[in-house]
Amino acid sequence: MERLQLFCIGSLMVIRSLFADTSDFKLVKQNDAIALYERWIPGADGENVREIKAVFRVKTAVPAVVALFKNQAKGRQWNTNASDYKIASTPEAGQWITYIRYAIPWPMDDQDCCLLYMYQPRAGNQAEIRFESTTDHRFPLSNKTTRITGTRGKWMMEPASDGQLKITYFVTTDRSKKIPRWVSDPIIHDNLFKTMTKFKGLLENDVYAKQ
Repeated sequence: MERLQLFCIGSLMVIRSLFADTSDFKLVKQNDAIALYERWIPGADGENVREIKAVFRVKTAVPAVVALFKNQAKGRQWNTNASDYKIASTPEAGQWITYIRYAIPWPMDDQDCCLLYMYQPRAGNQAEIRFESTTDHRFPLSNKTTRITGTRGKWMMEPASDGQLKITYFVTTDRSKKIPRWVSDPIIHDNLFKTMTKFKGLLENDVYAKQ
């Protein structure tokens, strides 16, 4: 059951601190498209927590990335283990609510989250998208679903020298004391890799880009 909970940790990318210096990250996994870095930093309770940085380049522009976040039909495709992905508007420009439900095998309950996304465009095809846990009456709690709370994160986008868009994603997860690192590390790394690979693939799809 503890292993199943790690699926949502990897997919949702639950984080606590995103703003510290990132110079001491170490490469932990890489393929020809995505690089995954990791470090351990002091958490709020004094325990060390895992912070991960994922970096990749993609042939797209910032508006296409924003559009993919808001695309309900595509949401389940790139969010690993997601059974539902919904978008709701807010009164604020550049903000929206994202609801994600994760299918967890029996006997565990499904898990879900409700996130507020905040888009900050910048000049020169640069942007930052932050998200954090929120509540919304359109996505009430369910008796058979565990709500994931305390989530914050960000995506950073900037032009790369080869004309592509460089996307950097930061994530920090608390380490489960019940699971040894040799068990948890591969699950978290692999799940994040799957999510980023699917996300990148959808952005590079010519059909989607023209929608």
